[in-house]
Amino acid sequence: MSFRKSRILNLVYVFFLFSFCFTNTLYGQKNKPAGVNVISKKFGLIQDTIEELKKRNFMAAEPDTNFTWEKYAAFLHKVSDTSKYIVLPLNEFRQTFNSKKIVIGLRHDVDNDLNVAYQFSQIESNLGFRSTYFILHSAPYYLTNSNNMEVHSDDIIPILKSMQNDKHFEIGWHNDLVTLQVIYNINPVTFLHNELNWLRSKGLKIFGTAAHGSSYCKTYHYMNFYFFEECTFPVVPNRENNIAVPKDGKLITLIKGKLSDFDLQYEAYFLNNNKAFSDAVITNGIRWNIGMLDLNQLQTGDRAIVLLHPIHWHRSSVHANIEDFNIPKQKSCSIDTVNSVISVEMPYATDNKALIAGFKLSPGAYAKVAGKKQVSRNTSNNFDNPLIYRVYAENREIQKEWTIIVHNTKNLADFISPTVPGLIGPASIDTIENTVTVLYATGSSKDEKLSQTGLLIYPNPSDGRTHMHFVGVNASPITVDIFNSMGEKVFTEKIKKTGDFTIEPDLKKLCNGVYIVRYSEAEKPGIIVIKKH
Repeated sequence: MSFRKSRILNLVYVFFLFSFCFTNTLYGQKNKPAGVNVISKKFGLIQDTIEELKKRNFMAAEPDTNFTWEKYAAFLHKVSDTSKYIVLPLNEFRQTFNSKKIVIGLRHDVDNDLNVAYQFSQIESNLGFRSTYFILHSAPYYLTNSNNMEVHSDDIIPILKSMQNDKHFEIGWHNDLVTLQVIYNINPVTFLHNELNWLRSKGLKIFGTAAHGSSYCKTYHYMNFYFFEECTFPVVPNRENNIAVPKDGKLITLIKGKLSDFDLQYEAYFLNNNKAFSDAVITNGIRWNIGMLDLNQLQTGDRAIVLLHPIHWHRSSVHANIEDFNIPKQKSCSIDTVNSVISVEMPYATDNKALIAGFKLSPGAYAKVAGKKQVSRNTSNNFDNPLIYRVYAENREIQKEWTIIVHNTKNLADFISPTVPGLIGPASIDTIENTVTVLYATGSSKDEKLSQTGLLIYPNPSDGRTHMHFVGVNASPITVDIFNSMGEKVFTEKIKKTGDFTIEPDLKKLCNGVYIVRYSEAEKPGIIVIKKH
């Protein structure tokens, strides 16, 4: 076997050993004698320059998500150094050789979403790069009716012409032709002639093709580039059906054509390159991403193809929220998204010094406490005092502080005079409410016997419209505070009166439950039960 064929075999084997989907396109630098001035261009999607992003170092923030547009922009920034790199669409890449620089061909397979691919191309265009986008003729966006593989849609033409004419990208043919014959019984030669004539008649220049890794390729052990006679050999391991494909007990002989029959210049998997990288490769459950490409490992004279699929990439999230928070055995948890405060109630007497919280953050976000990265259901913290979670959005530019307050259920017996009838030992909320109901069931006026605190609350229970009658207040002002069963202050008022007097606080906004009433001179608090009918 020749050196060239051996190299091709190794390349194809590496690509398809791990993946069955390779939709390919390439992007690169605009040809400018003075090089590419990426720094001066705006990255329109985030309205910032790459140099400014670099200065703030948000690209290097850890941990990072792998498939954000911003991360791809950081890679483009690295290869914008024209003293080291030449970055081109695939058709230009195959014709460009330079022993003193690293030549990179950028390839993108559009797959099933042309709109996402177009947005992806905006990033490259804004940064002064160009690439190749291979459009898939069996994808829904290409077809008028997804049930009919032979009828194309004119709707794609304006988008493709904009990419080609305005952004100077290369548009290529994403080849699913063997699938058309084997699965849909469509003559691939006639079909390809018709489709390329249509695309070219609309002003699109189609120079190259790239084989699509249809799921049928895995099932029936073939490669779509076997359609071309020039690409029938070498045979790819586990894709041995290069002449005929057995299906439903029949042997289907493949109909073939030559690249030159269709005025095509190249097949993307049969180019002269010695390095290849693809986000279609999955190793140990991890998809390869552009952050894994160490440019220092490339040497002058290398020819590398980088294949990215826009459907895997997205604009990074700007949200830095805690969407869910829980601690094992908690009684309740409330999330105040307006003030970024989370309140957790734990059972009475819980030791809060080493609690492990589970949480869910905004997509791509991560959190730190005192500089330590937090791992849901893994990291232990001391919650004796309010804790600050600093949450970093996926774009690493935006961060938000969340205050976590953990408190234990109050033992209400600690607040009540032990001489109150019916209360023996620790009291539950139900016990307190029932006791208060008995004590104040007839509490319709202030003539009733006062509690030991010198405070009479009536009616009690109340629907929130209540009276508080104070007796023998010596100093002014006094502060009246009302707390819920979790110890949270829900009402406060300063009163500039002494002696005996009555106030009528508006508590109609309070929920049903038992509340503790404290005021400045009292040794013991009062209790009010809110019970709305």
